[in-house]
Amino acid sequence: MRAPQHDVTPNRPWPTALVVVTGDDVYEDLFTAVDQLRDLLTAEGFVTRTAIGTDRLADAGADDLIVLYTAAGRFTVAQRQGLARAVETGAGLLAVHSTAVLTSPPDQELFELIGSRYVSHGPPPHESRLRVRLDPDHELTRGIEPFELTHEHYRLVTAPDVRVLAWRTTADGPEPLVHVRAHGRGRVCYLQFGHDRRAWGEPAVRQLFRRAARWAGRPGPDRGDD
Repeated sequence: MRAPQHDVTPNRPWPTALVVVTGDDVYEDLFTAVDQLRDLLTAEGFVTRTAIGTDRLADAGADDLIVLYTAAGRFTVAQRQGLARAVETGAGLLAVHSTAVLTSPPDQELFELIGSRYVSHGPPPHESRLRVRLDPDHELTRGIEPFELTHEHYRLVTAPDVRVLAWRTTADGPEPLVHVRAHGRGRVCYLQFGHDRRAWGEPAVRQLFRRAARWAGRPGPDRGDD
């Protein structure tokens, strides 16, 4: 069995991750995403559970890492506030793909937490073979070479405090694909990848998710550091 990436001692239990999925699986392959995310998180040393629906978010905070994948999902005020409170007090957050499509007005809280909001697919086609470029100076992307992937396009509005770590080049300028930010003592990473099985089969995408989980879910006093 592969040794976990996290330090595990009698006084520090295995880190835990909660995968929360909700919404419509017509446009997003949520079932494949759940299987793949659990495999990647387990390989990274997390004890991983899955929640269907957002009810658990109202009392989130017991886990080192929360992974959120919503497809036209809706949140109550208590769920939005519970998620933000969990991250502010130290839980990591990975927001996946269509989680940036915010449909629960008012969505300003989620925008400020995740750091981006979906605007449109841009001009047709809505998916293509794209080249992913990466920041070589961050631990999440360092050493990963640019790669190509067939994927759905998202145009995003990003908050001023995010650091973009991966992007594709378009006629209108760089389009963010991965970005990070701090929220209180917690770390937040948004990854646009994960639309369907083609993304999960790409080795670089799998590596990015594992590194993002390790970075955001890192236990201990260094949470929230750059």
